[in-house]
Amino acid sequence: MNGHIANAVALVCAGNQFLAGKSIEGFWPGASVFNFMKLVEFRHPPASGKDADDYPLVASDPIEWFEMLKPWCNGLRLHNVKPIRGPNQQTDTPDRMLAGFVGGGQRWLIEAVGKSESEIWEAFHRLGDRNDPERRIWKCTHILQSRLLRAELDADAAPTLDDAVDRFRKALVRIETYARDEKYDNWADIFNEATDTIDAAKPTIEQGDMARFTGFDDRQAAVFEACSRAWVFGGIGSWNDLGGGERYDRVSQALYDSLNACIAALANSTFKA
Repeated sequence: MNGHIANAVALVCAGNQFLAGKSIEGFWPGASVFNFMKLVEFRHPPASGKDADDYPLVASDPIEWFEMLKPWCNGLRLHNVKPIRGPNQQTDTPDRMLAGFVGGGQRWLIEAVGKSESEIWEAFHRLGDRNDPERRIWKCTHILQSRLLRAELDADAAPTLDDAVDRFRKALVRIETYARDEKYDNWADIFNEATDTIDAAKPTIEQGDMARFTGFDDRQAAVFEACSRAWVFGGIGSWNDLGGGERYDRVSQALYDSLNACIAALANSTFKA
């Protein structure tokens, strides 16, 4: 999956570990999802409401943010929503076709869940020094978007992991069938491998620090691997380059939608409060 999505999943899952009193020593900046991240910070919007004014810093890294949340936060949840497009950005291009570009695809929001009120945070990525000797070229600022009643967000929470995986698996089978029919065998094999990983209910490759920091069990790790395998929505050379008419659009959109839902449900399966 794209880096900014993996970042969001890792933050939610590791944050839930931290808030539950479990060790995530080495998560920042050592986790592999941060290999190319120079900065991951958290800011409030200007009190003036003017974008040109200073955004006050509230946490300079994920661990400091988790510490800040701990006195009141029960856990973290992940939400994906349709992007907001400006008047000069109206296009019939589906979100899945833009997902390989910075700022493209759906929005990923992190909910810090309190007893009765939640905070909604959104990450904004920007390119830093292209010549950074450690190749940490990306900077990420999470900005508080709003505070809402938790009950409102409970109603909009992602589906259960079981339901999301069932929908995802069905989409995988349909798109694999389409790929076989069109002789896109390399792509069909990718979709089949993702299905097999789900069915095995355990990962087929070493999960590394993702398992250590998220606390995933075998099934959760298998779902994460399947989602990573099936994320084919990138730029040049990706599934998006193929095209192919109404059936292609239908099975591609079904996979994209089910993937987004499954990723959110996976992250939220670590929310225990």
